[in-house]
Amino acid sequence: MGNISDWEKVESEPLGSGGQSTVYLVRKPERRAAREKSFKTLRDLSGQGFDNQRALEFARSSVDVARKEQPSELGALKIFEPREKGPEAEQQALGRMRNEIAVLKQNRPGLLQLLDYNESENWIVTEYCPKGTLERHLNKYKGNARLALASFVSLVQTVAQLHKEPIVHRDIKPQNIFLGDADNLLLGDFGIVFLPNQPERLSVTGESVGPRDFMPPWVLLDEQPIINPTFDVYMLGKVLWCMVAGRLKLHREDFRDRRFNVTVLFPNDPDMHAVNTILEKSVVTREEDCLGSAQDLLLVVGALAEMVQRGGRILRDGVPMRCRVCQVGIYYRAQRIPDSSVSLAVNRLVNGVDQHIDVLRMSPFICDRCGHVQVFKA
Repeated sequence: MGNISDWEKVESEPLGSGGQSTVYLVRKPERRAAREKSFKTLRDLSGQGFDNQRALEFARSSVDVARKEQPSELGALKIFEPREKGPEAEQQALGRMRNEIAVLKQNRPGLLQLLDYNESENWIVTEYCPKGTLERHLNKYKGNARLALASFVSLVQTVAQLHKEPIVHRDIKPQNIFLGDADNLLLGDFGIVFLPNQPERLSVTGESVGPRDFMPPWVLLDEQPIINPTFDVYMLGKVLWCMVAGRLKLHREDFRDRRFNVTVLFPNDPDMHAVNTILEKSVVTREEDCLGSAQDLLLVVGALAEMVQRGGRILRDGVPMRCRVCQVGIYYRAQRIPDSSVSLAVNRLVNGVDQHIDVLRMSPFICDRCGHVQVFKA
């Protein structure tokens, strides 16, 4: 636990601010000390007649002072200062800071790393991500379901680890998801995180318990709703839609509306049906229809992401599948063939004896253009 004076602001203007805090870009204490040493060298040598060695020292110090900072030498300083006055607002800000420290000081993978903090001075410093948040990079994933799912899996894994404890983030949105060095998604801003055995609520009666555009609708039915992992599952679903659609706002649960349906917006990408399959289990109106936690969501997302990476497709009516031969036609189920399913016996050789293991049921599909027949596992 350090002092705020150890961290030097790079610019006076903040990186961002919210209702409870302001964030500044700062230099790490080690980098600040190195620059101070270079400044001292420049002051000591200025006005003197330089010999070669002193001229070299002056040049090196000048370069060190003027060079661009490396991301590894910087941090993001968050100062908790509520805009509203009064003891209740101050206590709320203090509680949120303590909760954020409690989560981040464990340095869990997939979360912003905590570099320093001081509860008595109401500040924390986390790692600095120069690429910013997912909000600035939605075009990277827009219209590319395969890329979006590959990145989304790691985010769901991070939240699944939190839900095991159980910790509910309840503020998951593109603005709180940062891009790391390798474009990996890092979750930040735990200001309204819900911790197990939390002694007090950090929101007052009737106050929103998350970002309005990302809150599940069942939250609005109770002034003091029970905080469940389903909150995060709903928000994660909306984040996935934002990544694929390249937009920041999905109206409620209208992902099936033609204006927001990714299978309509990007009809040439059959992987969009995998995205909608995930949304069907997360961005829902009733809590009982939502997957119970990010651990449950991970099972679905992981399977679909792996299927998409291998070039597989969801096999169901209404999901077009391009013919692998002519690449023009679409396969349709061969329903006109009586008893069109096919059974294949699966055997293996054990000690020279052919042993039966299982029976695979297969269904034939026919290309509507060239007539090619493809058999898929039923």
